[in-house]
Amino acid sequence: MISFKKFLNNKILFVLLFLNIFVFIFLWFVSAWRFNISEDFIPLHYTLYFGFDRFGPKFDLFLFPTMSSLIFGINTAISYSVLKKSKLWQGIILGITFLLQLTLLTSLVLSILKAAS
Repeated sequence: MISFKKFLNNKILFVLLFLNIFVFIFLWFVSAWRFNISEDFIPLHYTLYFGFDRFGPKFDLFLFPTMSSLIFGINTAISYSVLKKSKLWQGIILGITFLLQLTLLTSLVLSILKAAS
């Protein structure tokens, strides 16, 4: 069985894991920061033709980091335990995880900025 130290010896996997952890922590930080200064109901969805079409309680800001936590946890566990013999697939899974987390971060920031305007 591959040890976690051996998993981190690969520089690409280490960088991808570090980037995932950084975005993960940043998502939680931004959500907690905006939660304290948000109104009770915030816009959650915006369409080009109709503007804001979904409003919700400010607790819904935590959907973004919660989804990020699930994606990060499941994909990292799969990458570490199931794909232990293939560094290529480990890198692909961690890269996809990073892209998904960036998408969630972008969605959170855009919803915050659109609500502030």
